Amino acid sequence: MRIFLVGFMGAGKSAIGRKLAERLGYRFVDTDKLIEADVGLSISQIFAEKGEPWFRKKETETLFAFSHYQNLVISTGGGMVATEGNWEKVKALGPSVFLDADFEDIKERVARKNTRPLLQTDDPTQTLIELYQKRRPIYEQADIQVQTKGLSKQKIVTEIIRAL
Repeated sequence: MRIFLVGFMGAGKSAIGRKLAERLGYRFVDTDKLIEADVGLSISQIFAEKGEPWFRKKETETLFAFSHYQNLVISTGGGMVATEGNWEKVKALGPSVFLDADFEDIKERVARKNTRPLLQTDDPTQTLIELYQKRRPIYEQADIQVQTKGLSKQKIVTEIIRAL
């Protein structure tokens, strides 16, 4: 089985993904880290040097490669399922889990790092709000939705396993 964790930037997909993979005895894959390793650049550098369309194409290529593997927990980039055709591919490959984090928690988490290329704007907070509002209905199409507010990582993992 391949389990896809979807959700907004800062929702905890990587942290939860690692713990979920550990509990299931699966391999963990973070699509952003995989792309960074493949290209030899950080996501911010990729956006700066190659542009967002190039990055989205690379995300799609990465997604299609997962069809050859089993027993994976995959943390997707926040925009992966917003790219046309990717949501359908995720659905065909395995169950999807929307980590529905509280917006205030997301805002606090993404403010800790200045590495989010989509937030390199004159008004990062407004950009964050607009992106969140645009993407949330997309994430809500996931097979499983887990509200993460106030839950420990272990509890979130337990909820995911229970729902699978």
